[in-house]
Amino acid sequence: QLALASLGRVHRRLNDNDPAAAMALLESLNAQHRDLHSLEFAANAEVAYGAIYNTTGQHDRALAHYLRALELVQQSPALWSPREADVRLALARLYVNSGDAIKALETTRAYREARAGEKGGAESAIPPRVEALMYFLDGRAYVSLSQLPQAHAAFDRALALARRNGLRWIEANVLGNVSDAFLRAHRYVEAERAARAAVALSEAVTDQSIIQMVYANLGFALFGQGRMAEGTVYIDRTAEELRKAGAMLAVSNILAEKGEALERAGLHKQALQTVREREKIQESLELERRNKAFAALQEGFNAKQRAAQIGRLRQENAVKDAEIDNRNLRLALASLGAAIALVMAGVATMLYRKSQRNSRRLAELNAELAYHSAHDPLTGLFNRRSFADRMHAQRAAPDDCFTLLDIDHFKRINDQHGHAAGDAVLVEVGRRLNEVVRESDMVLRWGGEEFLVYSRSVSDAQRPLLVQRILNAIASAPVVLEDGTALQVSATAGAVSLPLSTVDKPDDAFGWEQAIALADRALYKGKEAGRNRGFIVEGVEGSGASAQGQERKLRLNLVLPDMYWQPTPSCG
Repeated sequence: QLALASLGRVHRRLNDNDPAAAMALLESLNAQHRDLHSLEFAANAEVAYGAIYNTTGQHDRALAHYLRALELVQQSPALWSPREADVRLALARLYVNSGDAIKALETTRAYREARAGEKGGAESAIPPRVEALMYFLDGRAYVSLSQLPQAHAAFDRALALARRNGLRWIEANVLGNVSDAFLRAHRYVEAERAARAAVALSEAVTDQSIIQMVYANLGFALFGQGRMAEGTVYIDRTAEELRKAGAMLAVSNILAEKGEALERAGLHKQALQTVREREKIQESLELERRNKAFAALQEGFNAKQRAAQIGRLRQENAVKDAEIDNRNLRLALASLGAAIALVMAGVATMLYRKSQRNSRRLAELNAELAYHSAHDPLTGLFNRRSFADRMHAQRAAPDDCFTLLDIDHFKRINDQHGHAAGDAVLVEVGRRLNEVVRESDMVLRWGGEEFLVYSRSVSDAQRPLLVQRILNAIASAPVVLEDGTALQVSATAGAVSLPLSTVDKPDDAFGWEQAIALADRALYKGKEAGRNRGFIVEGVEGSGASAQGQERKLRLNLVLPDMYWQPTPSCG
């Protein structure tokens, strides 16, 4: 569904270290789709709530939402998403984060036993990604219990699965946590060795969160060996990268560890400076939290004021219409003379003109509201509501193509150049999209830094040309800001055309809502593959019932722009 695809934006806000924005968006989506009555949307919304509360340390609330999601999934095992395995993973991760390692181990063990029972004990009953992550969480749980031999055994099994199945990001994450396990045991030489082994792999998968964890662990391992100057380089580098990414809570946490390490080393002056720096960050975080809460309240107040103004105009117009009717009735019955009749006519005329002015103003406000309800206020493009209205009013035709786009490194543009620069990039990308597509195509801002191009009658041969033309238009020239700064901008795309069906069940066709969800998956395959590219979904392997316990696989066709370049972090 369209609503289900929108929930992906909540998780992206959370990945950008902005749980407040993620919660605000999730609450808005829940209010917007309160009458949807979709189990799939409800289960995914519960998972999103759990992830936000887990990130902010509100573990009791997170647990309640995850358990509700699990109940919904078990009631309807054929749901497209989430799978029961994903909810079990989320529960195990929550127990580890909340310090309940025993419960985490019970959760993963119970799921393995249940899946083995269903498949007669076959190890392949659990998808490799899920099994690797479960052993990874087992390792973290054993670390918190100070059972290092069991922890390393679990980590080794996770590494073997990750390497055998090409899950490099899991491999890098496990290696980083092996280093962390040695740090907790104060085995600093082994911690350094494990961290250095993880460095090359973490940089290859270009996952900033893993890279930052590995370098921080390396720095603290050097601290533990008394090599303070070497360790400071890695720790300060990690803190600076986190600052650039806007992850100030993570900066505060790493400074707390640094201060404790400096104090243990007897460097009390440097430790005091670090503590004071952390206190300033905490004060800034609290101020930011209050400002966001105030802004949300102010926006709600403004919306109520606009609605009240329209209501007052309607009421005033109704009163004036009633007055005109009364005056006309009196004029028809009056026999008091020409003078009185003229006066009454003049009054009626005056009231009529005032009523006409109010009617025109009301019509203008209604037209303005209608426009804003269908268009994005920043770019002037159509919005998701107008797209949904169009798709509900007409059936998706054969060869309809949905191309979902996401601007690469957009958050860094905002962080390095300001939100005004980000707005300028959004407006320019929207303009370029409108110029490059056909007049019959529909270009809309999907939300945040995402755009959607809806094209009709696109043949198989035209599809890659369309995606390539869109990518070329966005990356063809830098976006020049008002101060003269030139920003090289690119985007990653995911495209799907209808009709589309599963390989094993050709009659199991997809609707336009699921097509957009598939385009979103293809888009983020492009992000993982390096950005500035597009993936076209050519088919799907597995159906709702047959894929129980397994992940659907997409058959993808790669599209690169004419002038392919790899976007660099410094450019955003």
